Amino acid sequence: MRALRLSGWGQAPELREVDRPVPRDGQVLVAVEAAGLCHSDLHVLDAGPGDLPFRLPFTLGHEVAGRVEQAGPLADVAVGERVLVYGPWGCGRCGRCAAGLENYCDRRADLGWAGMGLGRDGGMADYVLVPSGRHLVPIGDLAAESAAPLSDAGLTPYHALAPHIPVLDAESTVVVIGAGGGLGHLAVRLLRALTPSRVVAVDVRPEALALARSCGAHVTVLSTPDGAARLPG
Repeated sequence: MRALRLSGWGQAPELREVDRPVPRDGQVLVAVEAAGLCHSDLHVLDAGPGDLPFRLPFTLGHEVAGRVEQAGPLADVAVGERVLVYGPWGCGRCGRCAAGLENYCDRRADLGWAGMGLGRDGGMADYVLVPSGRHLVPIGDLAAESAAPLSDAGLTPYHALAPHIPVLDAESTVVVIGAGGGLGHLAVRLLRALTPSRVVAVDVRPEALALARSCGAHVTVLSTPDGAARLPG
């Protein structure tokens, strides 16, 4: 199968032919339909020796959507189901992983990787091997290119917003600073979908504010030296 591999720090990734993985135990093989390019990938490509704790080589790509191609004998998933892959894999055995907090894995410093495409083989390939079906979220008929970024660009603002959602009522105002990026415009959408609060978007670019308005922002403010004074009360 084809895979975009990083083999050396400071080197360009290369498209290579590698063996297709075979899922064992509870592992799941996903046929990739779409893989997003995250700014974190650019940081990985720019990293020098010793900058990151990842072991080379590995396949890039941590925003992945696709279809279950094959499942190990202990995996409780349906072959053929279309899924989004959760990427921040942990050891799967520590207390935090057992509680579903694999992004806070207690053994993160010892693993040599942070998850799919970040030290472990990722989804910029024809197939990706996922360690467990618990990392898969069904997406039904949602387009793969729309679903894939939700595992990171969507999950990151949701992670920040979720603790505050219960107190964001119709009298609340939430300011999203940097509303035209991959995280910001999704934060606007999440706020509109999950809360009745008024959403104010702030950015340095008029086109970014236009995107925020299309995502549902009630008010947009261009970031200038006097921008704070123009925020609604």
